[in-house]
Amino acid sequence: MKKIIIVLGIMMAASICVKGHNYYNNNAAISIQTFYNELAPYGEWIYTPDYGYAWRPYLGYYEDFRPYATKGNWVYTDLGWTWVSEYRWGWATFHYGRWFYDNYFGWMWLPGDEWAPAWVTWGTYNDYWAWAPMGPNIHVNVNMGWYAPGFWWTMVPRRNFCSHNWHSYIYNRPVQVTNITYITNVYSGNNENHSNWHWYNGPRKVEVEKHARTKVQTRTITDVDKPVTVASRTNSIPVYRPEVTKREERSRPANYRTVEKSKTDSRTTENSRINTRTTPAEKRTTVTTTKRYGEPGVAPKPPVQKQEIKTNRHQETRVAPRSSSQTSDKRNKSTVNTRQVEKPAPTRVEPARTNPSTTRRK
Repeated sequence: MKKIIIVLGIMMAASICVKGHNYYNNNAAISIQTFYNELAPYGEWIYTPDYGYAWRPYLGYYEDFRPYATKGNWVYTDLGWTWVSEYRWGWATFHYGRWFYDNYFGWMWLPGDEWAPAWVTWGTYNDYWAWAPMGPNIHVNVNMGWYAPGFWWTMVPRRNFCSHNWHSYIYNRPVQVTNITYITNVYSGNNENHSNWHWYNGPRKVEVEKHARTKVQTRTITDVDKPVTVASRTNSIPVYRPEVTKREERSRPANYRTVEKSKTDSRTTENSRINTRTTPAEKRTTVTTTKRYGEPGVAPKPPVQKQEIKTNRHQETRVAPRSSSQTSDKRNKSTVNTRQVEKPAPTRVEPARTNPSTTRRK
């Protein structure tokens, strides 16, 4: 009897686990157009000739952004290592689609219709755990021959991977991509709607615990009906992962620019990757003070300076005669310019000399 009860308990727990970890929220469904609309307040859409519509986030001037490294943490769930982002737009850009780096615009995101805890490829480098975003048209494959560029990788010492300040230990030196050993642990599963959904699971939990010398907690994913920003240290991780419909539709962002238009509208090369709405005040002041006189943002010259210039010109060409009164002397001394024309010295007339011999004769 006890064995039967134990078996039934295990079956119930398994059914609850499967129900709680359905790949998609059955009550939510979106389209690619939803990405266009929801991400518009947080970035700009740019039409690229190679990939179509790509999204570039609005970032602070001093923010050194890198996907799956900035403002977020790794949390281990029964779906593998899951990226929990602090950005309001992180529910879409770190769980759907792909990232790529453009030499002019920086990091850009392409929409996708498959959800995953994180679309990254994992690896090891010396004594570091390493991961990099999967590029466009790159899919999960055990025998993957694609190598992410060296600066795409984020590397953290294995002993610091689970620490709360692991961002301080990121390895920022040049990396030989061929020296990275890829981790090809693939998480595979299926449900009634998707028979083949999979992603890279990352380093095994026991390996992480061994090097970090700490226990890694397995957290539970809970489906929610709208995007939320959560703390990565909670026991339950609310995730908004609606199903993205694959029907053919001619959707596009309401506002977008082409690559050529974006480059033309950029005022300076230094600010080409920074949106003007998020530029700090000190940066905006530097830009406006370089404008010409009369343009908005530049204070006009004081009228006192204009009067001084006018007075100086007058004194250079015409010098007022001196006045005999003391008041006039003081006024002339304060207004006379140092460059005024000097008055010629008066001619000195000497008296006629007399012959002393002639005087004596008389």
